[in-house]
Amino acid sequence: MIEKKLGLVIRTAFNNQGWAGRCKNPLSDPRCFKCRQGGLYINKGNPIVEEDENGQCKGEPENYPLVGDEAFWCWEQVLCKKYFWGNVKGKWRYVFIGMPVYFVYPEVDSTLTLWGYGLVDRIDNEPDEYPPIFFKPFEPLPQERWVKGLNGAKVTGKKWGQLHFRYLDESHEKYLASLIEGKYEPGREGIYSPRSYDVINIELKRDIKEKIEKIAQTEGREPQELIREAVAKLIRERG
Repeated sequence: MIEKKLGLVIRTAFNNQGWAGRCKNPLSDPRCFKCRQGGLYINKGNPIVEEDENGQCKGEPENYPLVGDEAFWCWEQVLCKKYFWGNVKGKWRYVFIGMPVYFVYPEVDSTLTLWGYGLVDRIDNEPDEYPPIFFKPFEPLPQERWVKGLNGAKVTGKKWGQLHFRYLDESHEKYLASLIEGKYEPGREGIYSPRSYDVINIELKRDIKEKIEKIAQTEGREPQELIREAVAKLIRERG
């Protein structure tokens, strides 16, 4: 049985102008590390190594495909201004009008931060190169509502390797929706928004701690997640 694709998550690079302009001083902003490394669609895959006279990100804008009647060498800097994203691997096969779209960016420690949410407004699969989808106008969430500490397994159910986007099944779409709303989804024990729980300090024997860490590493999860899952199970069984 083929699972329905009920949402989309897009992994962007970080943009310190709210995804609506060229980054300011990207060479000294540690959050812009992905652009300095290169290998992204941004700047033809070349690392960002220059800033202009105003300290703004400087790239190579020539010979990019048109989106509408304009060419863009960095989608991040116009995402919340032109409201589109292109597919670097082909057509958008499962996207539909009104599909919820979640936006994350990678941190230096390889975790993901959820920073925005939108809805698909239009699909253009006509271009042979980088066909775009367009979103209804949206803005980044206030930074105090960004959800940090995520990873591919939490967001999609699997480790996230290459490509900029992943389709979401029903359970993971609901999970991300719950994080946007500032709560966790019932029935998804062990996965919580950072704002939805209190901290309890407990001591564990070293061998137990090592076993938990080993299981977490194997499953691509966090040790705290496994402990929460075990506590939730205990509560269910004890009533």
